[in-house]
Amino acid sequence: MSESFYMSNMSPQKPQFNRGVWKNLEEQIRSFAVSEKEIYIVTGPILPATKTITIGANKVTVPDKYYKVVFDLTPPQKMIGFILPNEGSDKDLKDFAVTVDAVERETGLDFFSLVPQPQQEQMESTISVQAWKWDK
Repeated sequence: MSESFYMSNMSPQKPQFNRGVWKNLEEQIRSFAVSEKEIYIVTGPILPATKTITIGANKVTVPDKYYKVVFDLTPPQKMIGFILPNEGSDKDLKDFAVTVDAVERETGLDFFSLVPQPQQEQMESTISVQAWKWDK
């Protein structure tokens, strides 16, 4: 856990985001981990095309949005993605749920590329919010 506190693993978040909706999502993902037994999680910032907001002497870019993708390896396997604006929100977490394909389009990344292609395409292109056990 101490390795997660390196500067290279940090990204600026607005306080109302970090202490609100992002905290709620992280708690929900921990709950998914308990109920599903085996999950992989990938998370990160989505940077703006042009630097709009920067902070500090080094002009660190403040991300517009953040993402999380979750791959549940417990049968039946499934995936879900989330894209959240870097701002406070009272919306339900389910309102931020998207396909993993949507996160890939937004980030330019290819998640879970070692999953066999037909299975990967099917799971990344669809989501079923109801297939996950939600706390609220």
